[in-house]
Amino acid sequence: MFLAPSAWGSAYLVAEPPVASQMNWDVSPNGMLSISYDLDFNGMADFHTMRVVVESFYSDQTVVEVGGGFPNHSIFFVPYGQQWFYYVVTGQPLFYSYDVDEDGTWDIMYKDVSEDSVNGNEVFYASPSGMFTGDFNNF
Repeated sequence: MFLAPSAWGSAYLVAEPPVASQMNWDVSPNGMLSISYDLDFNGMADFHTMRVVVESFYSDQTVVEVGGGFPNHSIFFVPYGQQWFYYVVTGQPLFYSYDVDEDGTWDIMYKDVSEDSVNGNEVFYASPSGMFTGDFNNF
């Protein structure tokens, strides 16, 4: 899909869409919160970002109250009756990944060690599906 005209019009990393446009999010056992997006609007996730969870806890505080205590961080939450379970994550992603063929397995991952948004300093990290080699520049 990198070679076809679509959301994959170029092989370059795109900036993260607004979090409000996400399809879903999930927390993995490694302490990362992944957010899934549908860049080509076909109902299937094809772009993912991963942030480090810096704190998680139950609270009866509102999202605004919790957010006030964690400036420059993103807040995700799950309601449980009268309380909420909060995940406080870094403001910018550490990893960006594409699922090029939308089969549920990430095909290429980029790492942004500076966690400063997409600005050209991201580097190839892995190809979990094996679709790409470590020499991505020769793709």
